[in-house]
Amino acid sequence: MEFNIGVDGDIVILGLTGDLVASSIEEFKLQVSKLTDKNFVNIMLDMSKVGFMDSSGLGSCIAIHKLLKEKNGMIVFSQPNDSVGKVFRITRADQKLNIVNSKSDAIKKLHEKIIGERRQK
Repeated sequence: MEFNIGVDGDIVILGLTGDLVASSIEEFKLQVSKLTDKNFVNIMLDMSKVGFMDSSGLGSCIAIHKLLKEKNGMIVFSQPNDSVGKVFRITRADQKLNIVNSKSDAIKKLHEKIIGERRQK
């Protein structure tokens, strides 16, 4: 699994390349943990280059979603391929997670959340 990290204002764009499976989830969680340690809690996860995801990968996505939610953050899963999308749909995780079909939709969703929070303050 390879990671590509970029920043767009308050949003981190985390790109994954490879398979999100049991052997790679610890490194995935570590990358997210490093980001949250630096107070980056709004993440777009670019899944366009993830070829396969197993149940361990799905579990890590759900765990990270919960972690960021507890920190008043959000993760948006962008552009999963057909097989990864099918895992989300079959398990009904797509009803709990923020999954979108484009990077622009993911950024828009995160910006709306951040703007909404600033208005509440």
